[in-house]
Amino acid sequence: MGLAEGILHGEYSMWWPLGTDHPDTFRTPGYPLLLAITKYLFGNWRAIVLFQLVLYAASVILTLRTIALWDPRPITGNLFLCLLIPMLNVPFYINQLYAEIPVLFCITLAVWWAARPERSYVGALGLGLLFGVTFQFRPIFLLFPVLFFAAMVIRSRGAGVLREMATLLTFGLTLLPFGVWNYQNHGVFQVTPLEGSGYYVNFGHWSGLLPKYTEHVYWHNTTGDELVRFVSDEERRSNIAKFEAEWEEINAQLAPLLTEKDSIMRASADGIPYRPSYTFNTEYTRAREALLMERGIAHLFDDPWYTVKRTAFTAVRIWVIGIQVEEFRKASAAGKAQMLFATSITALYFVLFLIIVPLAWYKGRLLKTQLLVPILFLCYFWFIHLPFPIQSRYTVPVRLLMLAFMAISASGLLFGNARNATNAGSSSS
Repeated sequence: MGLAEGILHGEYSMWWPLGTDHPDTFRTPGYPLLLAITKYLFGNWRAIVLFQLVLYAASVILTLRTIALWDPRPITGNLFLCLLIPMLNVPFYINQLYAEIPVLFCITLAVWWAARPERSYVGALGLGLLFGVTFQFRPIFLLFPVLFFAAMVIRSRGAGVLREMATLLTFGLTLLPFGVWNYQNHGVFQVTPLEGSGYYVNFGHWSGLLPKYTEHVYWHNTTGDELVRFVSDEERRSNIAKFEAEWEEINAQLAPLLTEKDSIMRASADGIPYRPSYTFNTEYTRAREALLMERGIAHLFDDPWYTVKRTAFTAVRIWVIGIQVEEFRKASAAGKAQMLFATSITALYFVLFLIIVPLAWYKGRLLKTQLLVPILFLCYFWFIHLPFPIQSRYTVPVRLLMLAFMAISASGLLFGNARNATNAGSSSS
């Protein structure tokens, strides 16, 4: 919201009331711009909730239409809707100021777009633009269009390569404005924000070693109090000391790069309308990002066995809503039931997906053309987030895709191949 207010006041910065130059270093402008437009049109940012409700409904409809391209039987669409009913963690984000619902819509639209039998150059350009919009909401999406291009070219054995290239080049062009903005404001042409990845890679390592801990040196993130722990209480206390010592060393190394403008910014935090994150000068920010990325990668090899265990746990936990131990203990009976339900249903769906989709593929109920694009989306969102701190919301944008393939697979296993599914699938992407 701070960035949205900045946009409305002519600056891409949450520190716009200071009247000094503090251009943002953390976020791509997609979601802040959406919030700014919403407030400009309706006078209140809360209208975003209605807009996200519309996007969610449109995502469900698009998923049903995509299912119908591959399996036109009503039973398959109805299976999807039945699976969707208890998946409460997806519509939960309608009422949250997160980009999950817009990204959900972009992905379901992209899959439907790519799955249609007719593939034109105009459609290829449109898909590239859609990928660009998705990136502006979630910069972690940066590498997906490259993988999509490679997968399409390999699948078609080179046929239609110019059309796929048009999609990739269009996506590349959408990156230029933000890259130019970074160059104008930070002196470096970079299509992603100047900071974020290094912190998340570094804190992703530490998060499993510091259960139930809030860091007070960057964005004040809190680690989970998970049922599965990798350290004892004594090791936790020791790790907290090591983590804080590491940050003392980092801050001491970076201190000479701080400027008077940074001091004014930190001293003015209480006067900013929305609680801001510190936006330091460019040299400081880039140096800190490089240090954190370097430390984060090095930590992966400090204890390889811990890295393997945490990565394996994250690979499951990113799909399954966790139970926070202390919150669960303090919750009422109804609260405990809600937590158990959310964890149980997401865990059940994760296990079912891993069973019925491969089984349907093995028994010939799924086609390669059906699998390629959706599996590419699912695997990308799954694996690209493994180094980061655990958050099951990372997979919210591909949950409908997951349920769609569960429905198609279940329908194929229970009722056989649809009469028209083969023809629809063979000409789709």
